[in-house]
Amino acid sequence: MKFLFWNIRKKSIGPVISEIVEEHKVDVVILAECSDKAGILEHLNADTNDLFHLTDSRETRVVIYTRFSRRFINAEYHDKHLTVRRVSVPRKKETLLAAIHFPSKRHESYKELRDRQKLVSDMAAIIREIEGRVGHSRTVLVGDLNMNPFEEDMVSANGWHAVMTRGIAKKRTRLVQKESYPFFYNPMWGRFGDDTQGPPGTYYKPKGLLVDYFWHMFDQVLIRPDLLKSFDSASLQILTGCGSASFVKRSGIPDDSRFSDHLPLLFALKI
Repeated sequence: MKFLFWNIRKKSIGPVISEIVEEHKVDVVILAECSDKAGILEHLNADTNDLFHLTDSRETRVVIYTRFSRRFINAEYHDKHLTVRRVSVPRKKETLLAAIHFPSKRHESYKELRDRQKLVSDMAAIIREIEGRVGHSRTVLVGDLNMNPFEEDMVSANGWHAVMTRGIAKKRTRLVQKESYPFFYNPMWGRFGDDTQGPPGTYYKPKGLLVDYFWHMFDQVLIRPDLLKSFDSASLQILTGCGSASFVKRSGIPDDSRFSDHLPLLFALKI
């Protein structure tokens, strides 16, 4: 099952999304900052025999389209920033799909570090509660996290607890102050920097400060240990173009005038 995530920054780029989907045979399309849900659906279904369906996306900033029927992807949780779906496609292992558009550090309500830490901790706890309720943790989390893989909320036990190696993730949990916290595996560590296949990150923003990373890996996919055998690492790509369209300028940074200031993610799960 192939997944595409893209923060499209409210751009009308339905034909390009449709081209990506057809070229890579995508099954699930997840979009952040999508202002034209119906228009995107129309483009997705313009040149395909396997019609896409718009799932329930009324209460969240993340929109999800699937090639399979809506009855196979049911909402376990919705809020403004996070949606968790129970994906139960016939003849495939049931999976939890968590999609997120975390607020920017520039957002007035979440500028304070403590507010952001609490929001991450609350979201992580919601996912753990759902995993306990459905009886498994075959969970994938994908979206615009507005954080780099090395930031505290990404790696802290009561945050996303997302580690850089499969070996650590395979330990499944870590005990901190007598409480057990499950790991996520974060393959985006291995896609960071210019000595990788693809661009150095998914977002480029120089700030003119003493400490400036320039490239950021805000768009990420996190995998629970129970899904590691299903995760096709070779399928994970940061896309820089499709067909004749290039999503980056000659300098290699995202072409936000024509497309988005974020680059899209593509990955697959063998479920």
